[in-house]
Amino acid sequence: MSLMREKRGAVKRAQLSIFMILGVLLLLAGIVWFAIINATERESPVPREAAPLNAFITACVKDAGDAAMRQIGYTGGYADIPQSIAADSTSYLRAGPIDSLRQPYWWHDGVSSVPPLDFIREEAERMAAREFASCIDNLSAFRQTYNIAALREPIARVSFNEKDVSVSMNYPVHAATKDNATTFSQDSFEASLPIRFTRIYGLATTLMEREDKDAFIEHRTIDLMAMDENTIPLSGMEFDCSPRVWQQDAVRQRIQELMSVNLPFIKVQGTPYSTTQYVPQPEGEKETFGNSYYAQHYLWDLGAGEFGGLRTAFTYDPRWPMVFNARPGSNGLLKAEPQQGADILSKICLNIYHFTYDLSFPIKVDVIDDTPQQPYVFSFAFKASIDHNQPSRGNTGYALFDQEDTIVSDEYCANKDVEATVLTVDNATGDPVKGVNLTFVCGRYSCDMGQTEWFGFGAAAGIVERFPRCVNGVLKAKAGGYLGSSQFMQTEMDGTTTLVFLTPTKEISAIKVVKHPLSNPGQAQLLSASETASIVLAAKDSEFKSYTLSPSSATLPLQFLTDTQHTYHVSIRLLTDEEVTGGYEGDWTPSLAQLQGAESITLHAVQQATGTDEEQFAFMSDLGTHSAKVPLPQLT
Repeated sequence: MSLMREKRGAVKRAQLSIFMILGVLLLLAGIVWFAIINATERESPVPREAAPLNAFITACVKDAGDAAMRQIGYTGGYADIPQSIAADSTSYLRAGPIDSLRQPYWWHDGVSSVPPLDFIREEAERMAAREFASCIDNLSAFRQTYNIAALREPIARVSFNEKDVSVSMNYPVHAATKDNATTFSQDSFEASLPIRFTRIYGLATTLMEREDKDAFIEHRTIDLMAMDENTIPLSGMEFDCSPRVWQQDAVRQRIQELMSVNLPFIKVQGTPYSTTQYVPQPEGEKETFGNSYYAQHYLWDLGAGEFGGLRTAFTYDPRWPMVFNARPGSNGLLKAEPQQGADILSKICLNIYHFTYDLSFPIKVDVIDDTPQQPYVFSFAFKASIDHNQPSRGNTGYALFDQEDTIVSDEYCANKDVEATVLTVDNATGDPVKGVNLTFVCGRYSCDMGQTEWFGFGAAAGIVERFPRCVNGVLKAKAGGYLGSSQFMQTEMDGTTTLVFLTPTKEISAIKVVKHPLSNPGQAQLLSASETASIVLAAKDSEFKSYTLSPSSATLPLQFLTDTQHTYHVSIRLLTDEEVTGGYEGDWTPSLAQLQGAESITLHAVQQATGTDEEQFAFMSDLGTHSAKVPLPQLT
């Protein structure tokens, strides 16, 4: 009996082992299948005839998302200023020459109004959809080439990620060439912006929370008032029979002057700042920040560690409104009347005084991320409040955030009241560049500033123009043979000069792609009539990219930087009936001499035209290794 039980147990164990093996095999087969499916989806190309249309829509998604995020940064979280704020001049900082340039306060008069992250995301989505619709213009530029059907108005989705902002535009498009030879259908388009908004918003809200707790701005202002006792009277006792008199306007102006000069030296611990920066001294002596009074009293610890390289800047402008009240005062004067003693003390006068001040004034904070190629600035404003010489930061209420439409002003570009000079220079040679188209952008407003002309009989090129007033403006420059350029430009005072350095480029339109069989890499073949190559060049030391198709019915030249020698990562995909059959992955460093004299380029790719799906997947996964068997790109 025991022998029979042992045999039955052995049979059961054998059956169990067989089932386990079959389960493992099925699991592995599933993994391979999904890997192949995912790889196929990743490599699914856009039909070559529809590539310009797809590229245009995707570019509009990126531009619309960028415009929305720049506007969000300028206003502290709003695409449009709600009517409830626009109707109350005490609830926003007017940051420009016209009423529509407003920054709603994050705190004012006891009301906390910090916009939640979800509210900002919805504002960005609303503006991105609006900007996208304007950018694509109902795809009118392509309707002579394609029969296009856009099924509905665009719907934007914005996600604030740890390292970037992703923008997805739900905009179903069905297009076909006029002969219906090529069709293109896509429901959504995506783009990524190198804006670390989650981190930026985290620093901004942390700073606002600590201001409510620490009253840091108010304490620094009270310190400034106490250190200038001759001009700003607080408390004192003097043996003097002469009355002391101060003009209230002069006292207020002195407080504003001290604030505008000193408050910008506030630094946030955990953010980068210079300790060797020279700071002003009463005696006119030079002293660095690290050895100064500021290092001990103007370094603000938010209790939150490091902030990933983000910078901060604090601004107070004396032209901004200030509520000022001083007591006791009469007819615009502050007076200290001496009291004379009696009898033997009749020749002694004692002048005792104590003045208290109420102040309410705006502070603007910029949180700056210098890491992307085009730095991002998020600005927000709040009021500081002092009551009887003491900080007054109590919250008496919280704002509700509802979406409201407002009227967008078209008057901004017409208010040009600051004269500035812009000079355009070749970044490689230092020579002036004529014929550069300049655009000035402030928040959502974009102003055409014309083209640069020769100055001084050709010694320089630029414009002398009147610009609209803007604290954080962006100057954009475009010219043939150069990369587009963007840089910050402040237009706060007359007479400033801005240098715009343009990076020269080389365009090559004569493009040939040669394929090499994996089985015999030494053999070179031209592409067949059914084959297309998509080509992407990406500079390894910058965000520069250039792409094209070969052959292509559109004029899409490859573009190279010629300011200095660059290494490019070359990525090619060979497409046959919209299936990926080969390609190239590798780095290439052409010399400037090769580029400057080149009129054409030959690119090489390796191909495995046949094989199972598993073999094709393995081939594409190791494309970099296979690419080393064929020649580098050749310029002629």
